[in-house]
Amino acid sequence: MTSNITKLFTALLLVSFTALVYTGCKKKEDEKPKDYSASTDNANATNAFAGIWKEISTVTDSSNTLRTPTSGCATATITPFDMVTWPKTVVIDFGTVNCTGSDGNRRRGKITAVFTGPYLDSNTVITVTLTNYYHNDYHVQGTQTITNRGHNSAGHLVYNVIVNSATVTTPDGAHTSTWSTNQNREFYAGYTTNLNIFDDVYLITGSANGTAANGESYTIVVNTALRINVGCPWIVSGSFTLTLADYPTYPIVFDYGAGACDANATALLNGTTYNITMY
Repeated sequence: MTSNITKLFTALLLVSFTALVYTGCKKKEDEKPKDYSASTDNANATNAFAGIWKEISTVTDSSNTLRTPTSGCATATITPFDMVTWPKTVVIDFGTVNCTGSDGNRRRGKITAVFTGPYLDSNTVITVTLTNYYHNDYHVQGTQTITNRGHNSAGHLVYNVIVNSATVTTPDGAHTSTWSTNQNREFYAGYTTNLNIFDDVYLITGSANGTAANGESYTIVVNTALRINVGCPWIVSGSFTLTLADYPTYPIVFDYGAGACDANATALLNGTTYNITMY
């Protein structure tokens, strides 16, 4: 997603502030929202935490083997570095200046992941914390708990992911959104190519809630699974519906497209479709 978040959020923030000027005498329930920036705030958080998952998967993935990474500019330490002793602590350090990864995203700071067992083993829990972590210049804070729930009926591993009260702050430091989620990530493809992490595919389903940078509270539910291709900078397909707390009868439908690795998305609000380019 390279610099998509910065440019996208800047453009939508202008719409946000304009649309949230209300007339004092009009009843809130009679108003229609004109602002879809809450949906992009949710998308930004989803992308950032999916990007954290990508980096963890470069250290251990379908091969179930721990290895030092990855994206060339990051360094990793694994303690203890063996396949016998658990738990293990993995620290991925991107340094203090932006490091552009193989997925095109710019990162700095540290990701720390504590594994209770091997990545592919049922009931393994991975607890992820962040230290001065930035994703495309957005400051991302929060703890992510990932639990291997075993195989689904299709034979794919499913990981339950919980994030509580994460925050994402804009590059200028002026605006912060909050985000929580309880989602499942299905390891959909890439099992058979142990040496190639970039063909790994995850499907995200579940729900989230948060407060947008403009102060609006919202809830979301995934309609069609969000597809994460580890080798692509953007979420490539899927959709979610976001409902603003103040406008429950005017949901926003955010759609990432049909599967192409591109920066195109749409937001449908009150009968109008807005084309979005995720730079």
